[in-house]
Order: sequence, then structure tokens, then C-alpha cells
Amino acid sequence: MCNNDGILVPAPPLGDSEARPRGMLVMAATSLGLAADIPPRSLDALRNADLLIFEEDRPARSFLKAAGIFREYLKYNEHHQQDSLNQIREALKNRKMVVYMSDQGTPTLADPGTAPIKLAWETGADIRVIPGPSSVTAAISAAPFNCERFYFGGFLSRDHEVRNQELATICSLGTSWVVMDTPYRLRALLDACEEIFPADQRAMVALDISGPHEDYWLGTFATLKKRAVELDEKLNFVLIGEGRSPSIASPQTDDVKVRHRTPFDASKKKRR
Repeated sequence: MCNNDGILVPAPPLGDSEARPRGMLVMAATSLGLAADIPPRSLDALRNADLLIFEEDRPARSFLKAAGIFREYLKYNEHHQQDSLNQIREALKNRKMVVYMSDQGTPTLADPGTAPIKLAWETGADIRVIPGPSSVTAAISAAPFNCERFYFGGFLSRDHEVRNQELATICSLGTSWVVMDTPYRLRALLDACEEIFPADQRAMVALDISGPHEDYWLGTFATLKKRAVELDEKLNFVLIGEGRSPSIASPQTDDVKVRHRTPFDASKKKRR
């Protein structure tokens, strides 16, 4: 942060409203399920904020309990948007510190935190990010694939035909990829993947990361579907596919050593 003379000076502490020249929006990461993984700075931000924003009541109460506080908060989700955004805007204009925390992991990554961030930019407020757990990067840590480059597809469409088109596009890229979906659509997603991808395409399902049912499945979509049928719980998951050039066939066994490949670039034509 620079003063009026353009000299770089330290930013004021998060809770120091008197020293704050403008509003501040703090995007605070939280755990994926295990409260012990909540960043200490996120808990400190909850204690010092002027306005707290959460997605749902149950996670909000859990986070406040972890911070050792009890206080009111706003909800920002698909059902509570405009009123919450109006209050966020007013708070930022009045030099207040607003803390946004989504239900799990890192805000705005497949979460509805983008609109509050836009308000911070529009009102000229300071922005602070407290990094922490992310289901995407956590899942990649367990994948035996080359994920130095990967395509993040986020949540795919619920519509069968549109989802198949999205998967076909991902298949054509040739690079490793990551997609997510709600727990009750795991089987439908694996069905669609088996329909679109080659039979020997390998993928990994990361289940309930840091939760009591944490598990990782590796194999073809046919083998992953068998595991999914046996699954009794509806668990959060991340699906990662192995990058492969469409012109290169990979082994059809599930226990073969992974061969790292350079991601296929469809924009480059083969030179003769």
C-alpha cells in the first residue's frame, strides 16, 4: 500500500478500522471438512471483522465456534444475494472490514464469491486474501498424473447433452483435467465419461478430502463406476483425468506405471 507521496508503507492490521483509509474485503479460505485445517489468520479475521458473509448456516456456525465467537452474519448464496450485496457495498464504502468465507476451501473456486470481489474493485476497497485449503490442489497432490498443466472444467452442466459436449471438448485437449460435481451426480458423471473417453482412459476420484471417508480411486471409468455403485455415502468428490495425446494409446491395465507426457496442443499441426 502506498501513501500520498507514493511511498510503500505496511498495510494496517486487519482489525484496525481507525487506521484504515478505505473499506477492506477479506477472502478467507477455510477447511475442506476438518476444523483443524482452518487457517489461523481466517479465524482471526472472523473475530475482527465488521461484517461476516457466509454461504449457509450450518458451516457458518461451525466456523464461528472454531473462532470462539458468537455473532450475527449475512448469507450470500443463490437465495440470498442482492440484499447481502447491498450491505457489503455500504460496509465497504464506510471503511468497514468485510470477511467472506465459503462453505469449503478457497472462495470463488467453484463458489459464489465473485460478486463480492467485484464490489470491492468497484468501490476502491482494499482486498486481502487468506490462502488455504483447496479441494482441487489437494486432489492433484494424490494423482499419479502429470498435472504441471491441467484444464479446470469446474462444475459441468446438468443437461446430459451439454455435459457430453463439454466432456468431448475436454477429451480433445489431450492435457490432464479436473472437474467437480455434486455428490449425488458422481455415477452420472462417470457414465458420461465412459461414453465419451477411450476405454483405456485413466482417471482418479478423490473422495471426501480430509473427511472421515477420505479415499482415492484410480482406474478406467469402467472400474471407477464399479466402485461408485458400491458407495453407500453421498460424498464430495473431485475427478481428475490423465492427460494423453489422442494419437497415443495408453496401457489398458490399472496397475501400470504412469508415463508422463507433454500435453497435446491441438493448435499446433504436425510438421512433416
